[in-house]
Amino acid sequence: MIKVKIKLRVDVLEKLQREKQWTDTELAKRMGISRSRLWRAKLPEDHTEYCSPGESLITGALLAFPEKSFDDLFFLDRMCS
Repeated sequence: MIKVKIKLRVDVLEKLQREKQWTDTELAKRMGISRSRLWRAKLPEDHTEYCSPGESLITGALLAFPEKSFDDLFFLDRMCS
């Protein structure tokens, strides 16, 4: 069975954030999520506090950066089990 996970392109998100000069607090507010939720999504996947992007983070990122597509901000990671 193949499992697919949605992964955040952290480097792209952080580049866009720097271009807009938004702090994590401001970006999270524009995305409609908590700052801690944003922080957890930006962590390396092997970090104990990591949290993969869910519906609210995905929707929020697309609303905060309407000029970007899903594929600009996220990718699918196929995992065999």
